[in-house]
Amino acid sequence: MQATGYGVPESELPADRWGHDPLTGAGPGRDADDAMAVRATVVIPQLYCPIPAAPHHETAGIERRVVEWMARFGFCDNDFHHAQVLANRTAEWACRIAPDGSSRLLQIGADWSCLGLLLDDVYLDGGLFSRHPERFLPMAVQVIHGADHPETTDGGKADPYTVAFGEVSYRYRRHATGTVVRRWVDGVAEWFLAACVGMGQRASGTVPSLEEYFVIGPRDRGTKASIAVIEMAEGTSLPSEESETPRIRALTQVASALVTFANDVYSYHREVKEQSLESNLVGILEHELRVPPQEAMTRAAALHDRLMCLYLALRERIARRATPEVRCYLGQLDHFIRGNLDYSAVSPRYRDDPGAAPDPAPAFGVWADSPSDGSLEPLPLRTVAWWWDQLSPAA
Repeated sequence: MQATGYGVPESELPADRWGHDPLTGAGPGRDADDAMAVRATVVIPQLYCPIPAAPHHETAGIERRVVEWMARFGFCDNDFHHAQVLANRTAEWACRIAPDGSSRLLQIGADWSCLGLLLDDVYLDGGLFSRHPERFLPMAVQVIHGADHPETTDGGKADPYTVAFGEVSYRYRRHATGTVVRRWVDGVAEWFLAACVGMGQRASGTVPSLEEYFVIGPRDRGTKASIAVIEMAEGTSLPSEESETPRIRALTQVASALVTFANDVYSYHREVKEQSLESNLVGILEHELRVPPQEAMTRAAALHDRLMCLYLALRERIARRATPEVRCYLGQLDHFIRGNLDYSAVSPRYRDDPGAAPDPAPAFGVWADSPSDGSLEPLPLRTVAWWWDQLSPAA
């Protein structure tokens, strides 16, 4: 089976990643070529993350099986696909964000993550449908249906992405609670919806505001589905009565924003080449504040650090009277944040040449000793100001 994707002839598969019109300007008064040159010199700053790393599983066996699993669906038949599969190193990601998971269940999370990242590479931010939500929506609905009802993906007629999502769903349903499986399926749907918003904005030449990006960005990174993957890997299920409280919802959103913004910082140079800065925090700050790229990067790191301080303060307040299930969930969010940072620091995916051989030496990952912005004052943004309200004893 050749993984050409839903409705896409093989001739349209990319030979390389880079080939779209750029977000214009690198601050006022610069043309596109100047902007690219200036952005190429941006230095990635140290981020503040006092959350300790957790010991994790050996990844080599899981990684080998990820590649074998992807090959079964034809995702390694194309040279570009194969290089991306090797560069993703999703066993590292799954084992770092869910260090208490079993090897068998971590395997499912690593398989799904590799599948999702490949779909992202081929179709989404810098891919074939990056400016065509009308082309992605039919594929998205079929893939969501496959995840929701894996019984319908048998028979060999479905698109390979739909079949692979269905198989992941089938394996999860044998081990996880219905509550967590539902969170994962809903998270996938949420990811695709947010991705379509980004495609539409690229097509129309618009860039989201920072306030809008707080809503779109974490959903576009599939953070809800990723947190469900941690619960499934570790065999837990936070009751909905707990997960739906304002403080837990706020803490979950802060954690999701931290993961998103750290990814944006670390993947900045990759997305400069993809010319997809419309969905990157640094590009959004550059556009909204009309500042040069390096200053936008500095402000993005400061925003990350400010959210880290909020996360730590809110987490401490919740932990004071937490049930055992909530305490477990707090630890899982810690691992999500720190594990994602550590993964991003070593993954070839976030280096200048994602097709290069895996390199164990971190490209990033030297943490700042203190936050560049440690304020606990709420951001003046309507969609997120309520997060800081949850620090109040009256909340």
